[in-house]
Amino acid sequence: MVRKGTRSSAAVLAALLVFAAACGSKDESSDTNPPAETSATSPPSDSTATDSTESDATDPPATEATEAPVATDPPEIEDSSSGVTDTEVRIGIHAPETVGGIDLGDVLGLGDMTTLYWETVNANGGVNGRDVTVDLQDDGYSADMALQACRDLIANEVLFISGLGGADQVITCATRASEENIPYMSLGVAEAGLIGLDGYRSMTMTYDGMSPLMAEYIVSDVANAETPVAMVRFNSPSSEGMEKAFVDRMDELGGNVVAADAVDKQGNPNEMTAECVKLQNLGAEVVFTILVPTVSTQFARLCAEQNYTPQFTTTANTLTCSTKPPIGVPELIGCQAFAGTVVETAGNPLAEEAQAAWAAKYPDREAPERLPVFWGLFDSYREALELAGDDLSTASFLNALDSMKYDNGLFNPIDFNGTQIASNQIIVTEAIAEAPWSAEIVPEWTSSFID
Repeated sequence: MVRKGTRSSAAVLAALLVFAAACGSKDESSDTNPPAETSATSPPSDSTATDSTESDATDPPATEATEAPVATDPPEIEDSSSGVTDTEVRIGIHAPETVGGIDLGDVLGLGDMTTLYWETVNANGGVNGRDVTVDLQDDGYSADMALQACRDLIANEVLFISGLGGADQVITCATRASEENIPYMSLGVAEAGLIGLDGYRSMTMTYDGMSPLMAEYIVSDVANAETPVAMVRFNSPSSEGMEKAFVDRMDELGGNVVAADAVDKQGNPNEMTAECVKLQNLGAEVVFTILVPTVSTQFARLCAEQNYTPQFTTTANTLTCSTKPPIGVPELIGCQAFAGTVVETAGNPLAEEAQAAWAAKYPDREAPERLPVFWGLFDSYREALELAGDDLSTASFLNALDSMKYDNGLFNPIDFNGTQIASNQIIVTEAIAEAPWSAEIVPEWTSSFID
């Protein structure tokens, strides 16, 4: 019998990225032959994509699995005053405004949230007397479109670029930005192709970092060392390091990993049904997934159809533990997830500012659930711009970002501590059956579950 954690509860959740799942191949080797666009680390070229946060239909370059980063001076880029004048600073953001020609602006609201945040900053005096101008480009949740978006941002001379989701889009654009000596930031995704890249910074814990922590959590809080455990990840070279980190830590803890498999990242029902049957036959009581929300929900439902209902766990920056309609399924009630962002916003002045700003500009539209999350992310960028002072450049911005210790209550506390990753801490949430659809079960920021 699997036991669950019993720590205190409070509402928390990131929000939904809805994309259709499609059939594909399980053969990882078929996904690992990208043409080099500009360098040995250039990502592949493929415009088909449905991933929400971890990946696209295209794969990043097959690089060696990355171990947990060691505190060293992050790799540097040449200093530049690109995007900076006496009265203005231009920044670049790429986000999925469309997918396959479908307008997702109203559904996700990423572009509107981005523009609204910086309009609010400018209305309050800007940053050190400069207005912030946002160059927002649609990446279409496609590596090809992300590359073009990044080219356009570079051509428009921005101080830095930030991606809002998708490992393959992030790797694509971060690689190109690095070649042009432009800082690039994103939420934590894969480490392969990113950690070690000049000018790159991860604003939350990466999936590679969360994976061994999940091993600790499963053994100490969810089950025990003898419990049969499986891992199911999206089929991409960028997820190989996550699997290795999880399996290695489970081995160190004496855990019982009965399977570690990769499945088609767009969701092949036949393949996933076969995987459910396999794990059921192996007796896996806990299944750790790193999948797109549309795939994880489909996987949970297909397993339930086989009368197989294990305890699901997952990493976050995505809603892989989702019970919220239309993407969520009741089969994921009780699923537990790590999260690098918090949406328990009661009494948080930034969250209240975000809601008020949205209501004033869009009185007839409900605010996106991810509004406080991205408000917290952009607020971290604003803080670094502020700390960089009047002599703003790529070097002063990165120095400010790397040295600041900042906690706005919506995001994991920012402390790079000599690495390229802003945090090594998470909270734990559990999917529930009704709004707010997720509850904190470990609300304290933590980096270990081993006493």
